[in-house]
Amino acid sequence: MQKASKAGANMIDVVAFPFMTDMDKILKENPPETFGKYHNRLKLGGIKVTIDGSPQGRTAFFTTPYLTGGPGGEEDWRGEPTIPAELVNKVVQRVYDLKLPLILHANGDAAIDLFLTAHEKAAADSLDKDRRTTVIHSQFARKDQLDKYAKYNIIPSMYTLHTFYFAEAHKANRGLEQAQYISPMRDAIDRGITVTNHTDFVVAPLDQMFMLWSAVNRVSRGGEVFGADQRITPMEGLKAMTINVAYQYREEDRKGTLEAGKLADLVILDKNPLKVEPMAIKDIKVVETIKEGKSIYRRSHKQSK
Repeated sequence: MQKASKAGANMIDVVAFPFMTDMDKILKENPPETFGKYHNRLKLGGIKVTIDGSPQGRTAFFTTPYLTGGPGGEEDWRGEPTIPAELVNKVVQRVYDLKLPLILHANGDAAIDLFLTAHEKAAADSLDKDRRTTVIHSQFARKDQLDKYAKYNIIPSMYTLHTFYFAEAHKANRGLEQAQYISPMRDAIDRGITVTNHTDFVVAPLDQMFMLWSAVNRVSRGGEVFGADQRITPMEGLKAMTINVAYQYREEDRKGTLEAGKLADLVILDKNPLKVEPMAIKDIKVVETIKEGKSIYRRSHKQSK
């Protein structure tokens, strides 16, 4: 990415979060005060920690067993953390001390518990400080964990595409009740939480309209609705991929909305997602992409057919 940036090849802004395993090397070459500053459309955003794996692969870490056992035939399998709790505590404390943004990959509720415990230890005197700490995926967050997100100003970046691609697998592995509650955006928004949504490319296609569709409809590959009570409105879905994302990356003063003084970063769509039928949102096409007032993509006539 640095080579592409130096060559001027980046047409859009890229925010990089190096893994905790590379933290010492990165900090040696890039002191904390250099984070958050773009250089040729590339900036270091903070540090990333991965606490568990994926629920569909049965490597996410839960407080209750998988119904289908472990990926290697293990019984009473709850998954495992990728790093021990002591290391989660240590890294969270260090990143907070450096005053750097932190994002953490956590799918299962036990993995989320590990982070919340680490946060409560590292930030005991300022639990709700504006750090923009983000828990990536947060797919199987419990309601009490959402309550703590709201209380501590934690941002969950959810992954509603799983309601389409993997809902049946979650139903088999975790049971219907938990499968219905994956990526609970409705409950998060109703708690006043600033929530974002993402595709996790390359696991799922990089298709923002399909992502919006999944958050609004929550329909699986098999046509079953998973978590109708967690559906959100198209406007809420758009905010979760624009305004709230700018906030997540501390760029709300220059991105996220179209208004005077902000960058002219936008897309032009062939239909209005606020007016089409909810199930038709996935069919909306990007006609043009504009970066800082300059057109960097136009859909061809052949593509439009």
